Amino acid sequence: MISSLVVGPVWAFRCWRVEWQDDRPVLGSLFHSTVWPADGPLRATCEQRAGALAAWIRRRFSRKPASHPAPAWGCECGIYAMSRLEDEEDLTLSPHFCQRGPLDRVLRVAGVAQLWGRVVQHDRGYRAEYARPLRLLTIPSLLRVRDTEGLIEAVAKRYRILLVTRAEDLGRAA
Repeated sequence: MISSLVVGPVWAFRCWRVEWQDDRPVLGSLFHSTVWPADGPLRATCEQRAGALAAWIRRRFSRKPASHPAPAWGCECGIYAMSRLEDEEDLTLSPHFCQRGPLDRVLRVAGVAQLWGRVVQHDRGYRAEYARPLRLLTIPSLLRVRDTEGLIEAVAKRYRILLVTRAEDLGRAA
């Protein structure tokens, strides 16, 4: 349920995938191919994606999909973040590997992002127009296992964000 439009910057929790792409460390969406830029904010866009039949008809007759500024009322577009991390696993095992598919493992890390521009508040979180990562939660002992050595530190350095080792430090002002 949409409850309001938020004005001003908001700090909110989210999870990212962390990986090497073209020999560079990147933060990306867990569910989309979006890679967060390291040199500025991520800006949400929306291309309304209708069902398979409508998409086929559009391609067949070369009609471009309708788009609008994101986030929009009545749409699911925008950059998602949560008002709190509800999954205890995110806090106790950040970073950790999770399965996206039978052969696809990704390193998942919890953190905090700053949201601004148009921000729509929902019961459990937000959808925003702009966002940038601020902090990542990491457990130092896990940095040395399973191909993670150096990756989290490299991401933090590239994105100029803080690494914190305690969940309570995620929401604290610098």
